[in-house]
Amino acid sequence: MKKKLFLLIQVLFASVLTSVKAQTFSADKVYTIVCKPDFNTFMQDKGTGKLLLGYEVVGSLWTFEPTGNADCYYVKNVKTGNYIQACPELEVEVTMGETPVEYYIKGDESGSQAGENFFRMTSTDRTPCDFSAGTIGLNRAGDNTKVQGFNSVVNANQWSVWRILEVPKVQKSVLSSPYVGTEVQEGSVYLYNVESGLWIQNNNRFNPDLTLQCWTTRAELGDRGLDFELTALEDGGYQINPFYTKNHSINGDGFYFDTNKPVTSWKFTPVDVDGVTNAYTIETEFATLSADVDNFLRAFDLGASTWQVVTRQERLQYVQDNASATNPVDVTFLVNNPDMSNNNERSNWVVTKDGGNEQWNDFNRFNRHCQVQGSASVDISQTGIEVPNGTYQVLFTGFYAPTGLGNLNVTDLNAYKTEGDAAIFAVGYANGKTVKLPSVYSLEATESIANVHQKKVGDNFFPGNPDQANGSLGHRLYQSELLTVTVTDGTLTLGVKTTEGCPATAWIGLSDVKLYYLGQAEETLNVTIDVTDAGYATFVAPMDAAVPDGVKAYTVEVNSDGVTLDLTPVNPVPANTPVVLEAAEGSYTFTGSKVASVDAPTFGALTGTYSRIPAPAGSYVLQKQGEKVGFFYVDSEVAVPYVNANRAYLTAPSSGVKAFFLGDEATSIKEGLRVKNEESSVEIFDLAGQRIQKMQKGVYIVGGKKVLY
Repeated sequence: MKKKLFLLIQVLFASVLTSVKAQTFSADKVYTIVCKPDFNTFMQDKGTGKLLLGYEVVGSLWTFEPTGNADCYYVKNVKTGNYIQACPELEVEVTMGETPVEYYIKGDESGSQAGENFFRMTSTDRTPCDFSAGTIGLNRAGDNTKVQGFNSVVNANQWSVWRILEVPKVQKSVLSSPYVGTEVQEGSVYLYNVESGLWIQNNNRFNPDLTLQCWTTRAELGDRGLDFELTALEDGGYQINPFYTKNHSINGDGFYFDTNKPVTSWKFTPVDVDGVTNAYTIETEFATLSADVDNFLRAFDLGASTWQVVTRQERLQYVQDNASATNPVDVTFLVNNPDMSNNNERSNWVVTKDGGNEQWNDFNRFNRHCQVQGSASVDISQTGIEVPNGTYQVLFTGFYAPTGLGNLNVTDLNAYKTEGDAAIFAVGYANGKTVKLPSVYSLEATESIANVHQKKVGDNFFPGNPDQANGSLGHRLYQSELLTVTVTDGTLTLGVKTTEGCPATAWIGLSDVKLYYLGQAEETLNVTIDVTDAGYATFVAPMDAAVPDGVKAYTVEVNSDGVTLDLTPVNPVPANTPVVLEAAEGSYTFTGSKVASVDAPTFGALTGTYSRIPAPAGSYVLQKQGEKVGFFYVDSEVAVPYVNANRAYLTAPSSGVKAFFLGDEATSIKEGLRVKNEESSVEIFDLAGQRIQKMQKGVYIVGGKKVLY
């Protein structure tokens, strides 16, 4: 049984609440200004002469130029160079202009609207301008599209309070990419940000400093990546289709996938970047795709605006070239809608249940999950996922509860503590392999945490309703053990389901899955080699194989004189390395883990084959002729012998040697047969015992051994 102390989420939320620090404005830094009640509402200048509100765009960056008076600044837009003009009367729109206007910018000292980075703003030409009674300051107009003058008094009216945050630039002087990329063109592609090393996908990240929470249908940077369809438009730009409902376009104003706004035309502009091929910037009139220092997608250039267009084929090639058991590669992009984003046309999730209540919850905008309550038989699955063959690991985010979340109780809690996984009747599965889902009781919070753990059972707190479940799952707090599965037919089926014995009161939910590739599945290869009474054989196989007992293996090299061979012992025999075997007559089996084979694998003087082939003319084949064993020359004018699969033949420089003997006819098997030329100091005799200086065709005594020349 696993039991986790619930400290992680407390640290997580504490960091969220304390990560925003008070700041003083600097003229050489840039900032965003957003309305306190809605962190998706940015002050912006689009060159219309009005101070507008809306989603983040290029014109959402501002500088604050000190005027010399305490807490007073000229507020200038980075994109247009215009300044915010004087604060007008009640409900009158604020304008932009070329003339600097001094603004008094001050936060509440205390009260309901106080907080770090929250400020009120009014021009110093107003009376009063200290945010006492009667002060008119910048205020969000009711239609949420523009800024107006309105009451801005300390401790009151949150619509007149603005959060001002510095936006630091990314500092990276050297860039590289593991991808070659391709020239921008129509078709299905992935968009890779070089500086961050991340891809554009749908949002599943909580970002406390940029927005309150963005929906899953908004573009964001992530390690998965979403496949987009590029379509060329008449103006030279491209429609980036995310395959979500409605207008099928990443919207340039807000980055959402599922709006009814006109299709956005994105311009892909080639840029020269050292270390990166096929590099582009991607922008439209009011937005430039860029990453910030925290690797979130932003609408203005922050020094991380280098993109590559990468095909699915190149991604898969990278995966297959780099994945291994010690280096799993994230391939979640192969799963359709792995985080269950709404309005995603790829969604292949199918829910099968026997009664009960099915819900899709996105209480936390950046997270969505499927849950079924009150059913003993539930299956949430996706079938027919096309993947390369090999070994995978799957991680499920979800949990099992034996009863409705509002009915969690001490009896079930104690049962889990006693029985562990035996008290869990739900599993994640992939191609028939299963892993238990976490129990709702597996994480014990010592304190109540809003929208996460608020149901008290005994001395601890757990998710007490679907919204709190969504909060927990959104922060990936309930994750299964990794499930390992091997794919042999190119398809994967995965999901979560109840198991036999599941009570009809159960709750089962799934938030997302992660998929990792570990490379080709390890396959054990057995190769049996028969050794005849000759006592020798050749061998080659696509595996690293230990030499069986009773066998000796040797690689064969051509000596520098071109007419002698050196045999060197090896054990194990490396993959795709042809060798000579020495053993008593019998059958010997070599075993190892299969690797990719090589056509005509060659090492030294030997060349192997994995199919039965005729021996090439001019090569040498291991044979026993009469009482002699050795590599005999293949004469194309005579019957050509065959070389069987997993065997090898020998090649040597043209030397006139007709055979290289082994065994008793050789000088030494470990040193190899050494046939010297006429300059050799080794004495050469004919069969009559007469010493000669140069061999012709025939049999000679060289170094005390017979040689056929």
